[in-house]
Amino acid sequence: MFPLIRSTSWRYLFLLLCWGWVFCAQARQKKDKDKQKPEPPAQTYRTEIESDSYDEEHSVHTLPDTSLLVVSFKRNSWFSKDDFVLTKYNRELKQIWQTKYEHKTNHELLEVAADRKLVFLLFSTPNNKKLMLHKVNTATGVSTFSEHTLPASYITIREMATLDGQVFLNGLDRDNLNMLHLDPSVEEIKLLPAVFGMEDDLGEFRVDTLTHAVEFVVAESNGRRSRVQAKRINTKGDVIGTYFLQPELDERNDNTLQAGRLTPGDTLTKVLLGTYGFRTSVFAKGLYSSDLIGNVTYYDFSKLDHFFEYMGPRAQRRMKAKFARQEAKGKPPVLRYRMFLHPIMPHPQGYAVVGEIYYPQYRNNSLNQYTNITGRYPDIRQSRSNFDGYRFTHAIVCVFDREGKLLWDNSYKLKNETYPQLAPTVEAGVTPEGNIALTYPDEEYIWYKTVKPNVSVSDEEKVEVRLQEETEKRITSSNEGIVHWYGGNFVAFGFQRIKPQHGSARTVFYLQNMVF
Repeated sequence: MFPLIRSTSWRYLFLLLCWGWVFCAQARQKKDKDKQKPEPPAQTYRTEIESDSYDEEHSVHTLPDTSLLVVSFKRNSWFSKDDFVLTKYNRELKQIWQTKYEHKTNHELLEVAADRKLVFLLFSTPNNKKLMLHKVNTATGVSTFSEHTLPASYITIREMATLDGQVFLNGLDRDNLNMLHLDPSVEEIKLLPAVFGMEDDLGEFRVDTLTHAVEFVVAESNGRRSRVQAKRINTKGDVIGTYFLQPELDERNDNTLQAGRLTPGDTLTKVLLGTYGFRTSVFAKGLYSSDLIGNVTYYDFSKLDHFFEYMGPRAQRRMKAKFARQEAKGKPPVLRYRMFLHPIMPHPQGYAVVGEIYYPQYRNNSLNQYTNITGRYPDIRQSRSNFDGYRFTHAIVCVFDREGKLLWDNSYKLKNETYPQLAPTVEAGVTPEGNIALTYPDEEYIWYKTVKPNVSVSDEEKVEVRLQEETEKRITSSNEGIVHWYGGNFVAFGFQRIKPQHGSARTVFYLQNMVF
């Protein structure tokens, strides 16, 4: 009798739990349905390249004149001589020109960068100190190439930027920052001794076409005090400005400034936007804004209107209650977030910046190998934690005026997925109305959200990439991606296997314009 009562009680408890889970799930769905749904993007122009992902690869690059460049390679060209193809498209995705150049054996494309008149393609060579540069005229597609020598064999190139026909590189030499100047007319690549630090210290590496300067932002710390250094260099590699920012004397023991991003424009109007931590350079507690004189303003994550919207309602209430208790005790709220900051975007009200919250993901590998059986118990090796990648939870959007004052914020809950490299997972653009469009690909869908000031918008909106004809059917898709093009325009791309209503199937690499 007693076992029966016990079993029945457990059955009732299990049913109650199930109903509780269903109720919570329905409440979450209702909450998301109550949110405003953003308008889906208009899918306008499309073009297709007959191509197979097993034989070819393509990379898509937006150009300053709002055209599009596609670089195409044969996948087996590593072992044999072959051509790589450059194709330029206009805003309607119609081909402007196409050129072919020899893809030499063991040469790998490292970086692509462009200014108004030229596109630069940087290739590695079998010689670790040698790089090959293709300089392409954006109007004609005509290219010239040159070989250049690095100052050391162990430099790994991470980023490339161009300004007035000159090339600037960000590289690593045994985790140490190296800033390099490549003059296409000179064989030797010049090391710029203007910037020092480690890989994680660099926040900004960009060119400002308005003032014709290359800009770097580096975080510095002696273990107790922190500051941020912003440096500006002209096209000859000469330093034309160095600026230091650090917390006020009464704040230095608590607020640790981390690297940030610079707005475009003259030095008198530039704003530096970055993150800061509570006595740490690893975790972020909030955002700061500052002019280059050093007038710093802090914006704690806990004070933002939409920062915690990625959580459920109960979790949000618990978090806010925790902050209230800490503030009542005179203790600052300590958050352990890491943030990846996107480059600053011009906005009708000033500037917009997107930051993605992430954390390192580890997994345990249990070896369970018996190494000693002479004692009472076998000696079992302990499990090891292996780094698995970076997991992203949500993105925040903050809009500042031209003096660096925060105007509004919003957020976008992400899929909580893990990526092998630390890089942006969402693409962002400012629409003509001043809203921020956020989007990313996931399997056959494009997920999107258009955030507005003081409006909660659904995080669950997605759309399939359309085909040329409504009667066609997509069989498979792979290698999807999406990049911001200009304004509210994005371009989605990838491989598709398509079956028309009549006739045989085709495999293509597509470009699809999406307008938010």
